[in-house]
Amino acid sequence: MKIIKFGGTSIGTPERFLYASKIILKKSEEEFSIVVLSAIGGITDKLLETIDKAGRGDQEYLNNFGQIRSLHYNFLSSVVKADYQKEIILIIDNLLNQLGDKLKGIFLLNECSNRISDSIVTYGEYLSNILMVGALRSNGKKCEFHDARKLIRTNSIFGDAEVNFDITDKLLHDWYDNLDRDQIAVVNGFTGSDKNGHITTLGRSGSDYTATIIGGILNATIVEIWTDVDGVLSADPKIVPSAKTLEGLSYLEASCLAVLGGKVIHPKTISPVERRNVPVCILNTFNPENKGTYIGNLNNADTGGIKTITYLQGLSSVCIWESESRYGKKILARLFGLIARLEIPIITISKSAYNQTISFVLQNEFEQSFLDEIKREFVLEFEKGFIAGINLNNNLVLVSLIGAKRESSVFIERRVYDVLENNEIKNVTFLNDPGSLNLSFLIDEHLLSKTVASIHDNFFETELASNVA
Repeated sequence: MKIIKFGGTSIGTPERFLYASKIILKKSEEEFSIVVLSAIGGITDKLLETIDKAGRGDQEYLNNFGQIRSLHYNFLSSVVKADYQKEIILIIDNLLNQLGDKLKGIFLLNECSNRISDSIVTYGEYLSNILMVGALRSNGKKCEFHDARKLIRTNSIFGDAEVNFDITDKLLHDWYDNLDRDQIAVVNGFTGSDKNGHITTLGRSGSDYTATIIGGILNATIVEIWTDVDGVLSADPKIVPSAKTLEGLSYLEASCLAVLGGKVIHPKTISPVERRNVPVCILNTFNPENKGTYIGNLNNADTGGIKTITYLQGLSSVCIWESESRYGKKILARLFGLIARLEIPIITISKSAYNQTISFVLQNEFEQSFLDEIKREFVLEFEKGFIAGINLNNNLVLVSLIGAKRESSVFIERRVYDVLENNEIKNVTFLNDPGSLNLSFLIDEHLLSKTVASIHDNFFETELASNVA
């Protein structure tokens, strides 16, 4: 059994939707398949925008809803053959009527809780999955929709729920044992439910996570994630048009890539399949003959240099200066407590004993709230001069080189340093993470393209030219 997952861009137009359905039909002939689908490209953002307008009492939400409705009816007429439309239309009508009623309720109340938001934003997946059932049936294939709410149990952190794997394991095995192997099972991604039956979501781009949860627990032969690129590339092709497709990544390398900004893989995707040694393959919907990038139990030491360059944009550095080092431990402990209470995701933390500074790197969107809370928490310390001040540095980027062997990281860092120096890229802060397979450093955002292009040219283009010679 294999898992086949399609993202929003892969089904973003009726033509692409039909192309994806042909891939599913072909794959299902080779092996029993479970299909996981995202919402049609752009629909999740449109739903979030519509929720926001309705919650503010803006009647413009009706126009948004009209666009969502029209788009899905247009897809229906294009991807489902006339003889199969009647049943699908009834289901689509019902879903859209439910969606309209919920949006109207938000508009009348002028508010929307995270729980209600989750119950609405998942309609994108419900609609796309029903359309795919209609498209597959139109081609004479038996298939059924299976609601992920009944299969994936989570906690009640709406918007980014955590999966309860013990319960989910039992739910999925009970479901799988009763599946009709003559049918294609179509499952909505991104969606789960808590113990009270409330719909939850697994975080943005969470359909990848859905696919690997199912694939890992059910010990699939492989999880195929179909996107709009040939696989994982050596760099962002918008910066480096000559970026190359990687043949393979280890689970650890893929995890590092996902967490450090790689857009092809959802950060939570790898863990469920790594537990059961289930491989993942990143494939291109529009170039299906390309073998893509294989992710599995590969030896991290096989690489002699680096495999890919990735980056996280929109970061800020908050640096706290202590004037009295004897209070440093107490201040640091309270800062960690503050971060825990606020649930702020910190990218990295550094402590300098000599300069008596503590630096936190976090996303720009959390900077002001973090700063405000620090000032409230340490009023006395500021008044007494125990904290000398706070320095802010905005618009930073964390650039990471994935795949560096531990024993060669010093040489790679030296080589990177030379590249940066030769290209007059200054104000670089290297981060020390000896236990990882990546080398990371902070730069100013306006230097991003120059930095990535220069390093890629040195590590990839130069070595390629040497190999050719």
